[in-house]
Amino acid sequence: MNIFNAILMRVRDAYASRFEPEGVRPLADIYWRTLLVLAVTLVLCAVLYGIWDLFGVLDALASVPDTSPPPPAALNRTTLETVVQGFQTRQTRFNDFGSTHSAAIPDPSR
Repeated sequence: MNIFNAILMRVRDAYASRFEPEGVRPLADIYWRTLLVLAVTLVLCAVLYGIWDLFGVLDALASVPDTSPPPPAALNRTTLETVVQGFQTRQTRFNDFGSTHSAAIPDPSR
């Protein structure tokens, strides 16, 4: 606890004398050390994340591949043919209806 008080007192004294030339150096030193600690922490986190991700990929590569049989077909061919035939019949009826029942719509601009 005494060490933290001493550090706090030094920081407080350096900040209080920040406008004097001899007070700028301790502030610059604190700033520089803070930047170094942040940079080292950032690089360390990036390396640790890369190693963690690499081990995840290696673990996925080492796992046993899935050898289960393929799932059954999602569509039944006869049912699909029936549905397609229904669509074709519907399209034919629609085309026949359009050719026989062409209603004359008057032009609203006239």
